[in-house]
Amino acid sequence: MLVTEHQAELYRYVKYLGADHALAEDLVQETFLATLKGAWPPSLSDVPRRGAWLRGIARHLLLRHWEREVRSPVRLDSRALERAEQVWTGTFPGGEDGTLHVEALRVCVEQMPERSREMLDFRYSQRKSRSEMAAAFSMSEHGVKSALQRIRARLWECVQARLKLEGA
Repeated sequence: MLVTEHQAELYRYVKYLGADHALAEDLVQETFLATLKGAWPPSLSDVPRRGAWLRGIARHLLLRHWEREVRSPVRLDSRALERAEQVWTGTFPGGEDGTLHVEALRVCVEQMPERSREMLDFRYSQRKSRSEMAAAFSMSEHGVKSALQRIRARLWECVQARLKLEGA
């Protein structure tokens, strides 16, 4: 029950904090393993408190990982991670795990014009640089930057509108 209710949230949370896909998967597993070795979670009926407890364990494990990993591209201290937790709980109040946001984003991306979807794919799935994108789309690097900013702004507005319609 603990895993099925919180696995997706924990994965999104550690990705939000800066972990890559492989590290996020490892940290989620380590978080649940740590719960087996440690104290019992808060009351099973208190989902938000249980989520906060698990995020605290995952945050601690991520911080330990970054302290051990000298070449880590991400450098955050415990204060920055605590601030990230405040933003997370403000964005997903009442134990919501981000599923509604992810679904809204998926629908909004599907509704984007094809060229916008292609640009998003190049940038975020294929991890192409602005210069690579400029060549592929016959644009300047500044044009690519501006286009991506406009696309992200439209996505933000679309997601917010969808969440408002759904009462989230």
